[in-house]
Amino acid sequence: MHYDRKWSFYNPVEVASGPGVINELDSYLPEESADQVLLITSAGSTARGLTGRVKALLGGRRVTVLDRVSPNPDIASIEGHRAFLENEEVDAVIAVGGGSVLDTAKALSILLGLDDAQFSLRKHLGGEAPLPDRPPLYMIAVPTTAGTGSEATPFATIWDDMSTKKYSLIHPDLYPDAALLDPELTLSLPEETTIISGLDVLSHALESVWNRNASPISISYAARAIDIVLTILPAVVEKPQDLERRAMMLTGSYFGGVCISVTRTALAHSMSYPLTSALGVPHGLACGFTLPALLAYNAKHDDGRLQMAAQMIGCGEISGLSRRLEELFNVIGVRELLKKYGLEAKDALALAEQMFTPERSGNNLCPAGLEDVRAILKASLAN
Repeated sequence: MHYDRKWSFYNPVEVASGPGVINELDSYLPEESADQVLLITSAGSTARGLTGRVKALLGGRRVTVLDRVSPNPDIASIEGHRAFLENEEVDAVIAVGGGSVLDTAKALSILLGLDDAQFSLRKHLGGEAPLPDRPPLYMIAVPTTAGTGSEATPFATIWDDMSTKKYSLIHPDLYPDAALLDPELTLSLPEETTIISGLDVLSHALESVWNRNASPISISYAARAIDIVLTILPAVVEKPQDLERRAMMLTGSYFGGVCISVTRTALAHSMSYPLTSALGVPHGLACGFTLPALLAYNAKHDDGRLQMAAQMIGCGEISGLSRRLEELFNVIGVRELLKKYGLEAKDALALAEQMFTPERSGNNLCPAGLEDVRAILKASLAN
């Protein structure tokens, strides 16, 4: 690979990983400036007793619970949460959940820290209003799925259900202050969630390799994440209570987040957004099922980075990586999942023109046009 330009790397998140590390949660909060904590989670976490457990771990701190976060958080719901919490004093935010919970928490860590109650998130995401120059509230991320890697990134995915568009809230201070990766919290994940989350990890890692913003460091993290998913995901599906492998998947997810925090995502994600917003295909599946075809597409124009990653993973050649990818898809049943969610070629192709977002598709190693996208979709949904 040719590095004839400058590159940089930065990730400020303090990370702790291991079984039971959530029990150390209180020690990661500022001692004297976080008496009032907002715990953001899901109704499922509350039903399973996790919310109560987290509150107990926070000792004498006053805890406000928001557990009404829904999948794919949209502007209206986040603004609703903001209004619900407007009279609450909040010193710090703790997010315990999947990517939607973490992204909601990031958005609220900014919104609740603003002096301007009139600031409009919708206008900001639409490019009409800059974010006020004020840092977000202190935040701890505790992921309960091995997928989004949001605990390692400075952005949050926010949808607009009114226009069926996807936006990214981006702020240089939006990295969580700390992330606790406790594999025990992922043991109860259903098989489908485990698989779809794993596909999300894989898409982050591969997209950061065939990315114009790739660097030697991001490629190294990406190769490790790819290797973990290829090797460990089938084993976790077979033995879901294997704590060691669950821990490795959380590590892979974190590595994937580190990668995209530097490179952002590319064409697979750009293509996925209308599939999720218009057809309801889960995010990880929507951006994961095109990966083999995208690998073949980008391999034709490889400048050495894909070959480098293939060698780091132990595949030797890009063709070896392609075979391992196809083998994984067969083992975890990607085609069966596509059938379950009713994704057919004609429906995907009808959305092809909506699959170009410059901030994502423009990152792809090889520029793609409309016919290229159609060919990738056809190849991915053949048979």
